[in-house]
Amino acid sequence: MTLPGIDPAAAAKYLASNVRLCLQRASSETGSVADLSGQIPDKFAPESLASVLECVAQNTPTSFSRVGIVGAGLMGIGIAACHLRRGCEVILYDNASAAREAAWQRIRQELELQLGDSAHISALLSHLHCVSDLHHLSDCACVIEAVPENLSLKRTLFKQLEELVAVDCIFLTNTSTIPVARLAEDLRSPQRLVGLHFLHPVRERPVVEVIGQSRAERSLVASVVRQALALGKLPLVVSDSPGFVVNRLLFAYLNEALQSLADGAGIAALDQAAVRVGFAMGPLQVMDEIGLDTVWAAGRILWEAFPERIEASPILVTLLKHKRLGRKTGRGFYQYSDSVPWTANPETDPTVEKLLASWVTASSTSSTEQMGERLLAAMVREALSLVEEGVVGDWRMIDVAAVCGLGFPARYGGPLYLAAWQDAAVSLAWMTQRLSHTLPDSTLAKLGALLASLRDHISLPTT
Repeated sequence: MTLPGIDPAAAAKYLASNVRLCLQRASSETGSVADLSGQIPDKFAPESLASVLECVAQNTPTSFSRVGIVGAGLMGIGIAACHLRRGCEVILYDNASAAREAAWQRIRQELELQLGDSAHISALLSHLHCVSDLHHLSDCACVIEAVPENLSLKRTLFKQLEELVAVDCIFLTNTSTIPVARLAEDLRSPQRLVGLHFLHPVRERPVVEVIGQSRAERSLVASVVRQALALGKLPLVVSDSPGFVVNRLLFAYLNEALQSLADGAGIAALDQAAVRVGFAMGPLQVMDEIGLDTVWAAGRILWEAFPERIEASPILVTLLKHKRLGRKTGRGFYQYSDSVPWTANPETDPTVEKLLASWVTASSTSSTEQMGERLLAAMVREALSLVEEGVVGDWRMIDVAAVCGLGFPARYGGPLYLAAWQDAAVSLAWMTQRLSHTLPDSTLAKLGALLASLRDHISLPTT
């Protein structure tokens, strides 16, 4: 059983309709932003979204012009560059002197990749201030937390900030998996905290997730949506639950990849299979780029929340024990040199297969197509779970998040469109044949009913 032959024109039209919907929702959320959703053509391609969002940004004033950012790591640098590009004053704090010293040049490099005009970049950088004391954030309109994915660390930081900043200062967290309500539990004013989750790399991912935990003020969520639009991002307002939408889908993809390795797929073969079915980058290279320590920290939240679908892999543990964290340390699943940009193909490392050999339980007999489809099926399964749980107000946002946020192959329209293209029974049979774990009959019955309902609301070409 193979993938259905989806009409690419129909998939593009479906995606265009959904992206328009998301832009319209964001515009109505703010109440004052020009609706430019009509600029999304029916022949939609994800790479065309940036130009539309640029127009939106030029027509949208920022909600917060003086922004504090805590953390000068990979995400903090990208978020800082994003705000500087829109004319914001940025106060960047990090308690590590090396990170602070490197921040200015790293942000310049980020801006050069986007703008290329050295005079303009120098003017923008005059609004950047790298500081060593949190007190310098005291007069910021909002503070964005971009520290490692650690619940205790983030909670402690917000408690410290609450003692330093004005009562009307807004707290934003870039957490990728931790429910925002858990971060707000110890605050005197929990209503001031909202999630604003940027995706890596910030300059290339047009989607952000806005997470308004139950105690957050509605007007504040609208301000965050407006800020996202002003930054040239497409904000998707999602429910406050572990992993939100993007990382629920991502970790289904990564988890299935790790299980495929244990089943004997092979590192290079698995990543090549992912690219063959349409992903821009294979899952193992994705983990190397994110950092395996970050994957582990974020993964723990999801393993604990969804143990029936996502589990801690001994393969990941082994690499962490050997300090193979990915590109940041020069070795992960692959090996890297400083001169290789992150978009280039990494070098294979003959030592890693031997290191992981004890966890490989079989020699894979799957074809390249089957390995790739297995990764797609895992994301389809998770997307259906997101619909079932009501994590978004409109399930069509899931396909937008997958394609425009994660790089799910646009030719399939998104995981839900892929699932709905065929009859529910046929689609479920394909998914269960490809997945590494079996699904109980009760689960299959629920998913079948859900798929049938989705098909009633998706415009599919008649055959």
